[in-house]
Amino acid sequence: MDHTQEQLYAASLRRDSHGTHTSTTHSVISKHLDVEELEMLLEAYFVQIDGTLNKLSTLREYVDDTEDYINIMLDDKQNHLLQMGVMLTTATLVVSAFVVVAGIFGMNIKIDLFNEEKAGMQEFLWTVGGGATGSVFLYVIAIAWCKHKRLLE
Repeated sequence: MDHTQEQLYAASLRRDSHGTHTSTTHSVISKHLDVEELEMLLEAYFVQIDGTLNKLSTLREYVDDTEDYINIMLDDKQNHLLQMGVMLTTATLVVSAFVVVAGIFGMNIKIDLFNEEKAGMQEFLWTVGGGATGSVFLYVIAIAWCKHKRLLE
């Protein structure tokens, strides 16, 4: 009886150890497969996220380049407006000088230009024409000087 009990006990141990060994091996293999599947999923998500990040980085660079281009264009337009302002201010200065000359000749002062005996109107027209020509000449000289100093293009 003693021998039979030992054989049954040994058989039951073999089954338990074999069953435990099998279930442990099955658990390890199952866990190993679950980790591999998880790693594959995570790697796929990482690749997708990396691709999205690359697209966003490219888009950010494109937006930055577009912003720089727009700022350059705005600066160019602003420079053109400033140059137009310089030209108009110069024209205003020259016309103001001509108005001063015309104002001096328009006063009621006694000068030989307005003597009735001479051809006063013809001399006045020559004076106005000469003043206008001189004003245009001064304007051209002022613009040429600004271009020489590189204030204008």
